[in-house]
Amino acid sequence: MEDVIDIISYLLDHLDEEDEGSEIEEQLRAAGYPEEGIQRALDWMDGFDEMQSPENSGAALRSYQPWESQQLSVAARGQLAEWEYLGVINSSIRERIIDRLLALELEETDLETLDWVAFLVLVNGEGPESYWMDQLLSPDGSRILH
Repeated sequence: MEDVIDIISYLLDHLDEEDEGSEIEEQLRAAGYPEEGIQRALDWMDGFDEMQSPENSGAALRSYQPWESQQLSVAARGQLAEWEYLGVINSSIRERIIDRLLALELEETDLETLDWVAFLVLVNGEGPESYWMDQLLSPDGSRILH
């Protein structure tokens, strides 16, 4: 699934708002990405369109299923809890982040991947949360808040 992360990073750097689906696929093929990776990355990005925004349930304690705990490191789960405690995200945004992390099907999620996915969820969402995430990452993409 690492190729999916590489492909999405490439898209973020090279994609224009005017680009259409077929043009995007052609660009990725021209850049040398495998067809299977391209389809998985595009499917992953389509997941943003499919996500429902459940009502924020306020202060909710998240209990992880064993298979979720295997994919989400202790550090990643702790970071999500800290962001929620600090008011950077709410429970519905937390669930959207978890959904997108689990869709990557990584063996274990590190903090860098968590930051990256959280940023994508927040900038694709509505509301002021995208401002908060921008404040948590320095201009070079390194972490400011641990």
